[in-house]
Amino acid sequence: MTDAEKLRIIELENERLTEENMKLHRVIERLNQTLNRLLGRYISVDKIA
Repeated sequence: MTDAEKLRIIELENERLTEENMKLHRVIERLNQTLNRLLGRYISVDKIA
């Protein structure tokens, strides 16, 4: 395997990892939004009770 081939493999792996990282960030963002809504609901229900 030549250096150019090794470099290309590393570049492809980097692209894949970058895409996975972006997907994970989107999931974390949605989870954070859900948590914020749940906390908001919990706090508002707690004030009523």
